[in-house]
Amino acid sequence: MLDKMGLEKITSEVYKLSKREVLSILATDENYGLSEEEAEKRLKEFGPNRLKEEKKKSPIAIFIAQFRNAMSYLLMIAAFISFIIGENLDALAILVVLLVNALIGFLMEYRAERAIESLKKMVSVNALVLRNGKLKKTSAESLIPGDIVILEAGDVVPADIRILNADNLEANESILTGEALPVPKTSDPIESEVPIHDRSNILFAGTHVVRGRCKGVIYATGMSTEFGKISKALQSVEPPKTPMERRLEALSVFMLKLVVAIGLLVFLIGWLKGYSLLRMLETSIALAVAVVPEGLPIVVTITLAIGVHKMAKRNALMRNLAAVETLGSSNMICTDKTGTLTQNKMKVSSEFFPNDFSKREALKVGALCNNAYISGDDVIGDPMEVALLQWILDSGLNPNEIRSSFPRIKEIPFDSKIMKMTTIHEGFVAIKGAPEKLLLECRYIYDENGNLTVLSPDFKEKVLRSIEEAASQAMRTLGFAIGKSEEELVFLGFVGIKDPLRPEAKEAVQKCKNAGIDVVMLTGDHVLTASSIAKEVGIAEENLHPLEGKDIEKLSDEELFEAIIKKRVGARVLPEHKLRIVDVLQKKGYIVAMTGDGINDVIALKKADIGIAMGIAGTEVTKEASDMILQDDRFATIVDAIEAGRTIFDNIRKVIFYLLSCNISEVILILFSILWVKDLLLLPLQILWINLVTDVLPALGIAFDPPEEGVMKRPPRRINENLLLKNHYLDITIYGLSFAFLSLITGVIALSFSGLDTLKARSYVFHTLVFCQIAHPLTLRDKPVLSNPRTIFLNKVLLVGIFVSVLLQILTAYVPLLQEVLRVTPLSPREWLMITGVATLPLIFNNFYRIFVKESFRGLTRS
Repeated sequence: MLDKMGLEKITSEVYKLSKREVLSILATDENYGLSEEEAEKRLKEFGPNRLKEEKKKSPIAIFIAQFRNAMSYLLMIAAFISFIIGENLDALAILVVLLVNALIGFLMEYRAERAIESLKKMVSVNALVLRNGKLKKTSAESLIPGDIVILEAGDVVPADIRILNADNLEANESILTGEALPVPKTSDPIESEVPIHDRSNILFAGTHVVRGRCKGVIYATGMSTEFGKISKALQSVEPPKTPMERRLEALSVFMLKLVVAIGLLVFLIGWLKGYSLLRMLETSIALAVAVVPEGLPIVVTITLAIGVHKMAKRNALMRNLAAVETLGSSNMICTDKTGTLTQNKMKVSSEFFPNDFSKREALKVGALCNNAYISGDDVIGDPMEVALLQWILDSGLNPNEIRSSFPRIKEIPFDSKIMKMTTIHEGFVAIKGAPEKLLLECRYIYDENGNLTVLSPDFKEKVLRSIEEAASQAMRTLGFAIGKSEEELVFLGFVGIKDPLRPEAKEAVQKCKNAGIDVVMLTGDHVLTASSIAKEVGIAEENLHPLEGKDIEKLSDEELFEAIIKKRVGARVLPEHKLRIVDVLQKKGYIVAMTGDGINDVIALKKADIGIAMGIAGTEVTKEASDMILQDDRFATIVDAIEAGRTIFDNIRKVIFYLLSCNISEVILILFSILWVKDLLLLPLQILWINLVTDVLPALGIAFDPPEEGVMKRPPRRINENLLLKNHYLDITIYGLSFAFLSLITGVIALSFSGLDTLKARSYVFHTLVFCQIAHPLTLRDKPVLSNPRTIFLNKVLLVGIFVSVLLQILTAYVPLLQEVLRVTPLSPREWLMITGVATLPLIFNNFYRIFVKESFRGLTRS
């Protein structure tokens, strides 16, 4: 009978137990398996071998959740007030903005919910199982603890399995551990405590058998497997709010307070000045609504969408709009090694041969003692053998011709115990394997003429030193030997094989450093490999030993943080380690971007502020759980995307600055006219028209602004930095005052020259304010446009927006319907020229001030 308590106990320590102990606890027989009756009973007890899903949110719940934020509440209030006072068109426009933003957010979140479904598909396979003493094919879902299964090369492992017998078995566990090369597997118990990477007698669900065959017993299925544990953890991880979401909420709260204060102030002042209560109620409400930048959410959404489009051109596919800006805020990148910093392609990187003759013979052995093959333009097979075949091709030889010249009679497959592979040909044997082992078996070497000489102790010492040097550079060494028989072997030399750095990786890491972004490498690879790559790419210092996964569990959060910042490289890192590292960094105020390609990375990807999946090497589940997908798997693409993200934040800040400057100018103008003039110089309908003309096209044009100079040479923004800083609010007030003051001046001039014609004065005020606002975007770049006029043409979309807005404003003076609705009168060319001249004064003053008075002006985009 199955000992369920014992089964739960052994799940984490099954690799330590002998075969007999495991079979006893699982109450099964190695040669008979389970009976069908027992299998059916256990299936009811343990359930199907599949991953459970948490209860999903309904599409309606996801959609409604998009409205639960401060900016949406503020806009709902504005829409309600607009409807109450009869401004139905304005109310409708605000509601459309809310619905569009909610729809975009809904689509993004609904897509992300498919991550668990991808995990389910990955373990939906068939298996060869022993039942009633007979082998049968069955669905992986019907497997239960105690089942005896047979696996061979090409099979997907259907559950967590303790190996009972293995024949030259190797498995690819990169999907779980991140280690690229196949891992040798045996049936021997392991006495000491070891992490997942080193459990050589275990096959994990979802991994692949790439060589040999085995018999094993299933000890964990479904949610009890390592896959299942990741799935369960993934369901419990809540992704953090993006910095942009937090900043927009803070801005919304501020705007709500400002709206209430302005509405009450205008109403009170007007009432005290003798205006009718109804008139002042309408004006104060219209003005309060006008202060709300109702176009902001849609402009922010479009700005982010523009960023998504630009990033896609750079091979960075964004799955979450808000993540675009978050990436620009990142100040920590936790990157994987394989395929991101390196090429994920093993390559011969060093050679050791006594002479050219020996090398030629080694090239021959490399082709013969090799099961990789050429298919079209691709080389297919074991990564190490593929690297050898590519080395032969790069040397100008044709492996197929070599194989035709020396047909294989027999193969003795690679054996992990003796660390070599042998092929037998007519008249000789060809061997490849661990060079230090081959040295012990060889008696001779060739001289440059192909004559045999005895392998001397000095030469052996020289070879061993070269092997150690190659190993210190994270290379896997492969030696070659040839001879008439295995008793008369000639040592030919060896090659060092490694996954080389991507050519652009080192420069990209340096760009991150220049931009104030910390880079940490976290990998499942061995310490030596991780250390070598981290030093080569410039992440870690020469003499620092990497942080090992086994040590992470012993450190407190504070100690772990200090170790990460000091060492900057982690080796033999498990999924739970990555998750904890992300959590520790976030608690210390870092905005963390995390890269990953395998199942082992999924939880940390979802926890990170930005989860970055590999488009080529990444699994479907990592892509589904990520915020961004690197379509070319290059680390340099992350750096390009960060630049785009910083530019997006700059442009959003410019848009908000622009909109608030314009809206505040309207508030100030109304306050001035109430205090100084008997009648209002700006009517409610004119306020709404101004918002239509200036808040849409010019604001959208700003979203297309190119990167500011030195955008990647300044430090990242602080995590608590608001969209607008204190000095920005001061500048907004100054611009608002100047726009309002200049508009009032033109109104006074119109009253003086038109015999106190209120209609003419209102027209002057109306047109001047609009033209001041339309020219305002040209003041927002870091470098003043008058010092380099060509920069005006960097953003052609903005110029088109300004031109169309000017045209619309001019039409108000000549289209009868607009004249009637907006209460304006036609103007002469001289009057238009005067208004235009006055309206450009803030632009001219801003540029002269920045060029001649305040040369150290840092620009709107700088903190």
